[in-house]
Amino acid sequence: MPAKAPLTSIEAQCKSLSHLHEELASAQDALACTETEDTWEVISRALTRLSALCNGNASTYPADIVAALRASSRPITSALNSERTRLSGTATEFIATAVNALGRAFEPLIPHYLPTLLTLCTRANKVFVTRAKDCIHAVIEHTQSPSILHYLAESTKDKSVSLRLAAAEAVVLCLNSFNPPDLERESRAKEIEAIIRVTAVDANADVRKTGRKIFDAYKILLPGRVQRCVS
Repeated sequence: MPAKAPLTSIEAQCKSLSHLHEELASAQDALACTETEDTWEVISRALTRLSALCNGNASTYPADIVAALRASSRPITSALNSERTRLSGTATEFIATAVNALGRAFEPLIPHYLPTLLTLCTRANKVFVTRAKDCIHAVIEHTQSPSILHYLAESTKDKSVSLRLAAAEAVVLCLNSFNPPDLERESRAKEIEAIIRVTAVDANADVRKTGRKIFDAYKILLPGRVQRCVS
């Protein structure tokens, strides 16, 4: 998949791996701050700096970036969950920027960040929901990881309508994006079939409509399993 343009125009170049480590350590120190009225902007600036590094040449050291994002997953997800719209937005944009830069190398970070992004889809504020959905779509498009389906399958059973709809829409994107042989594996095919059954009887019309789109894509990808699914 061709790389997308950076979400922001800010770039920061690292002169060496040791320089990158210094930058990451500085950002991690700032992220370790407890969010308060006095510190949230410090956290936001650290996330912006990390975005600039990812927009620059930091992605030439993917293992180091992944290790840093794994180690800092707790404060970054805390920023994602912030009630401050600006801080949560900066954190969401950073994750989208990171996955854009890392591509498939982001896959080990999916368990650390995708559940939080999905939870944001339950917010009443549509700004949070829209940003989270866009970021989830970026994770799908750039990692191409079938493991995402497990998280989406669980979310289609949530009590939140906005989350169920966001998850169903993300499943459509998965089926239209992923490598078909990856979806033909028994475990993945069963997850898709479970999602089809759940969305088909959802109380919300939009979820049911999206569920039909999932079924239409499924019929093209896995025609030999259709009869088993509907029987």
